[in-house]
Amino acid sequence: MKVNTDWVVQQFREKTDGGTGAVQAWKEVEKEFLEQYTKGDAGQAWKSVSGKAFEKAIQLLFHNLIRKDKDSPPLEIKQWKEAAKIPVVKRILSEHLWVRGEIREPYLAESQVDFVALALQDDNPYRVVAVYSCKTSLRERFQQDLFWADRLRSRGIRFGFITLDQDGDFEEVIQDGEIEKASKSAKMAMALYDRVYLFYEEGQIRHFSHILRPVDHLLIDLKKWLEAD
Repeated sequence: MKVNTDWVVQQFREKTDGGTGAVQAWKEVEKEFLEQYTKGDAGQAWKSVSGKAFEKAIQLLFHNLIRKDKDSPPLEIKQWKEAAKIPVVKRILSEHLWVRGEIREPYLAESQVDFVALALQDDNPYRVVAVYSCKTSLRERFQQDLFWADRLRSRGIRFGFITLDQDGDFEEVIQDGEIEKASKSAKMAMALYDRVYLFYEEGQIRHFSHILRPVDHLLIDLKKWLEAD
């Protein structure tokens, strides 16, 4: 069997569908990948494959949630490379920057978020409702995401962060509500993101549930944001 991105996604889904917790399932898939990969440095290969696999798993989750909800409004979830093909969407999700203190032409910095949620009208995108960053932990590209969360909020665009929380940054705070126990990264995430989506059941998130949400609430929140605006 070819050990690649699709293999990782398949193994992860099979384990979680079988009742294994998402974090544990991901660890098991990583272990199996490292054992079975034979084309070179397995550790480097995992770093390359795992991020793409996690994004693909989230994409499948989005599509399944929309497909199963008969009352879902017309929505389309696009990865950045597809959303950026729409010129106006690319401009909305980018920022002109320049070297501080120097007079020169600004350059266009793209947010390159992982997913863009577009509301549709007559099958055409008419609004960017939310964007999402998908990371297995808060260590990955975290500061860059916080910058874009702040910038895009002023444009009426929600920013969601979807994470396995492999390092357990939110593990204690969802149970006891003591924000002091949360890591610095977790505190910043709760202050600046509109939502942080975790792989927990709804009843397991006992505190800050207006920000920290089960990952299967992705569509619920999108519908709320559309109705609110």
